[in-house]
Amino acid sequence: MITEDTALYLADFGIDVVAGAVTGLGILDMPSELIVDGQVISTEYTLTCESAKFGDLLYGSKLTVNGAAYTVRANVLISDGVFTQLSLHRDLETTHITSTTPISANGAVVSIDDLGLDQLNPLINGGAASTTYIDGNDISGGTA
Repeated sequence: MITEDTALYLADFGIDVVAGAVTGLGILDMPSELIVDGQVISTEYTLTCESAKFGDLLYGSKLTVNGAAYTVRANVLISDGVFTQLSLHRDLETTHITSTTPISANGAVVSIDDLGLDQLNPLINGGAASTTYIDGNDISGGTA
């Protein structure tokens, strides 16, 4: 069992790790692997760190490693339990972009967007004299 100061083992290659109010050092490994018959490259993020500081992190816990946000997927003690290896998922910020596409519907210019209720319950005019309801959509056959 390691009885020395565990921070000494991480001092040369360790990077900053922050989980809530707890700070320390850890060694981040990011090996890539070809999956799906060699069509996709996947990166497995693992962090080796002190169990005394980060050994109680559970699935879904948030932390930052060298300023980047990660979520814990698994927590496994190494050998005698002085160090732990965290399997991580990198949290990437994504920007939501809303756009509209103008279309011409019998001369009227309308737009389709991802928030419009009319796209969920559209009125379709087909030209014959009848009205049918399919899954809440109003399909009008025109005038009699």
